[in-house]
Amino acid sequence: MKATRTCQLFFVLGVLAAASTSAASLPLPTDRSVKLDLIGKLRRGPEILILGDSRGRQAEPSLLQRLTGHTGFNAAVTGGSAPDAWVFTRYTADRFPGQKRRYIWFVSAGLTTNIVTPWLTADPRGRRYLQEVAPYLSAQTVTVPWNTDTHYRPDGSLPDEQSPPTPVQVKQVKAEAAQIVARLGQHPPVTPPFDPARVQLFEHLLAYVNARGERPVIVFNPVYPTVLDELDKYGDPLATSSLDYLRSLQPRYHFVVVDCQDIHSWGGTGDDWTNPTHVDRANMRRMLRYIVAHSDGALN
Repeated sequence: MKATRTCQLFFVLGVLAAASTSAASLPLPTDRSVKLDLIGKLRRGPEILILGDSRGRQAEPSLLQRLTGHTGFNAAVTGGSAPDAWVFTRYTADRFPGQKRRYIWFVSAGLTTNIVTPWLTADPRGRRYLQEVAPYLSAQTVTVPWNTDTHYRPDGSLPDEQSPPTPVQVKQVKAEAAQIVARLGQHPPVTPPFDPARVQLFEHLLAYVNARGERPVIVFNPVYPTVLDELDKYGDPLATSSLDYLRSLQPRYHFVVVDCQDIHSWGGTGDDWTNPTHVDRANMRRMLRYIVAHSDGALN
């Protein structure tokens, strides 16, 4: 087992080293490098750091500031997971040493992966901080299209206001959700076997921020209502196992869990979605108010 782990470590280090020699040929910038650039330009450190994947990109630090009185930065990125969260957390900590902050980390059922995307290794800052956690990274590689968003406000939020969804858009999202429900009926969800290696970086990040005296708020992303209803028929095994796992961590780590999967719990609507897996800005604003109110003081 030790020999296997050592081989995996050398593989990951090799991938990171190779990226350093070929990054110049990769099509930059990506959302990772753009958001790292924006953090580098901040005059003051953000008091709330938003982490997560594309589902968290709708969160507006300006609204959080009105709700909490604290400044923020949205570091959620396309396909973001634990390696991205680690890089953004570490980079922000080094950029503004000695400053404590708060965190909102948007996750979905399954919580996280330890797989690094080329988007992250393409940036030298990403490679630097990934070297710190190389033993926790997966040797698995993924192929991704090089077309992430690169236009953000200085606080990392998406630019421009969104128009309310049209009846045609609402109908389209409902139809796409119906297709997901049909697939679930054909292939009922099951709980995958627990892989301790997959969550090592997740726990390492919790330990790191706890050591800084910080308590992150982990938010479970919303699930489209009809899809959630279908998952509930089977006990929603992935979400259930993820919540059970988080409960098992409570004796060792300090964090808050806010479960936003059911939109009815936070006043969300079935219309304000961009697609069956992403709420739009109107729903996100409703959800942020709920998150702040149920964060057990971690965002105060």
